[in-house]
Amino acid sequence: MKPKVLNLSDERLSSLRAFLRATRDAGEYKRGLAILLKAEGRSSKDISLRLSASRRSVCEWMRRYKLQGLEGLKSRPIPKKKSRLSEEEKGLIVETALKDPKLFGYLRNDWSVRLLSYHLTRRLGIRVSKSHVWRMLREAGIVYKRPKRVVKSPDPDYEEKAETVKELKRASSELSKKGRC
Repeated sequence: MKPKVLNLSDERLSSLRAFLRATRDAGEYKRGLAILLKAEGRSSKDISLRLSASRRSVCEWMRRYKLQGLEGLKSRPIPKKKSRLSEEEKGLIVETALKDPKLFGYLRNDWSVRLLSYHLTRRLGIRVSKSHVWRMLREAGIVYKRPKRVVKSPDPDYEEKAETVKELKRASSELSKKGRC
């Protein structure tokens, strides 16, 4: 038995090909390719094997394309989960993150996300995970980065001496390059 062919006009075929070229979403590309293969006369079983998808998915993509056109192939946004924390608690978390951990009895100069999460859960009674604390701080524009180690010297001639050392290193590397075969 011959598979049903999806008859598409030249205009719809060209818009489908343009959609495939323009999309950056792998799911959208896969769905568009399925439609294109169906228009070439491939069976749903062949398409599902070729694209590593179930036959049910391929049939659903065909149905959505027939009803909605290219809009039916686009990925749908995933709804965000509503936070169980109140705005007051979120404000308290951000406010705490901006304070010095030493004020709360910790022997640290800066908060880590782990320490902040521990403090909020144990001391303030706000149950919140490390990843959730990280997301909330990012939303508030607070970014914690690992500090860079910097050598500082009390010597007033430090910069001059450091530059001399760099020049000597450059000169020795040039000499070693010339001495090689």
